[in-house]
Amino acid sequence: MNEGISITLGLILIIGTIFSYSFQYYKIYINSSVNGININTLSMGCLSTLFTMYASILLNLDKMSMFTIGLDVSQLILICCCWYIWLLFYMYYIRRQNNVSFSFYNRLIAEEDVVIDHQRTNYNFIFLSFCFCWIMLICIGTICIIIPHSQKLINIMYILASILSILQWFPQVIETYCSSIRSTLAIETLILNSVGCVLTIIYQCVLNGEKVLLMIPYITGAILQIIIVFILKFKTVQPALNLERYDILDNDLQIL
Repeated sequence: MNEGISITLGLILIIGTIFSYSFQYYKIYINSSVNGININTLSMGCLSTLFTMYASILLNLDKMSMFTIGLDVSQLILICCCWYIWLLFYMYYIRRQNNVSFSFYNRLIAEEDVVIDHQRTNYNFIFLSFCFCWIMLICIGTICIIIPHSQKLINIMYILASILSILQWFPQVIETYCSSIRSTLAIETLILNSVGCVLTIIYQCVLNGEKVLLMIPYITGAILQIIIVFILKFKTVQPALNLERYDILDNDLQIL
């Protein structure tokens, strides 16, 4: 009975993961912008799911042939992939927006040196965060291949994953609350992720008998994402940056 429920919940979580992140990718695509998305949250999300994925793979290396174990690990791999795809989307659109801002502000703003230096500093930090996440993916994967049966490595990765999972949504809450620009965060993604956290808590605590203390990252994530949803729903914001309009203006200025 429990195995059947575990399989059902596992499949629901996998399908829900695909749907939830698809909403976010689509919203970024149609807006051609990543306004309001915090790079610190995104980076910590990538690293947190990365550590969880590798730790789970190593921990269940000998049990991977069991369907329920394989399903659990597959879900963690999928979540990690979704976060890294989100990071790729972010980098692509922030790079595009960054280029438009440089050319546009260079011509229209008097204090161009201050503005451009500030933008380049922000972009440099984003680029370093992007590179760091991918370097960690490769390096930790290599370490796991070299010492796959190290319990100490597994414990360290689980501890790091828990810490990052607890912290990751705090920068986004602050950004969403303080920002006056319309955010491209998808409310549907946040809601589905929160529901996923609740289902995971039920799955781990009720069916697998895990301690509630170990579910603190999921509880924290669900609460903070719901807070972000309420902020997005009830906060008055300005329209997001229209990159296409700036592209047209920039082209006109180049002609002149």
